[in-house]
Amino acid sequence: MLDADSDDAALHALPIPARSRLPAAPQDRPPLIAREQRDLLCALAYVALGVGDGVQAVTLLDLVLREVPDDAGALRLMAYAHVATGDGPRALDALDRLEELRIEAGEGETPAPLLLLRSQALRLADRLEEGRATFRRFVAARRGQPPTREIAA
Repeated sequence: MLDADSDDAALHALPIPARSRLPAAPQDRPPLIAREQRDLLCALAYVALGVGDGVQAVTLLDLVLREVPDDAGALRLMAYAHVATGDGPRALDALDRLEELRIEAGEGETPAPLLLLRSQALRLADRLEEGRATFRRFVAARRGQPPTREIAA
């Protein structure tokens, strides 16, 4: 039988979510971070990726995207960070949002580097056939582009 004190404690206990995300910043207030701070967080995330710390990069980029959810640069880095940590589904979420922003902006075909990143994310998400098809699109897109630099003879 339960006594009154234990019932009262159970009523006032806060639930602990397994994995929670803080809500995005409301759009009716200015962001809490300035452009310089955003740039610093993205640079630190880039460095973290460079030294193999994808988890740290995801954490830093979450801070940026919480305040500015439509930041294309941070979304690209986030997709790469999720691929680096082996989290294909979350990488696909970031790539899907990035693609939505590209369509809204009226941009043309998906750039080859994003196709390659998507093919890696699909592979990590165990969607191998889609990943292969996307990789073939990447190869075709690269063949259609001129070289970015000339090779000195």
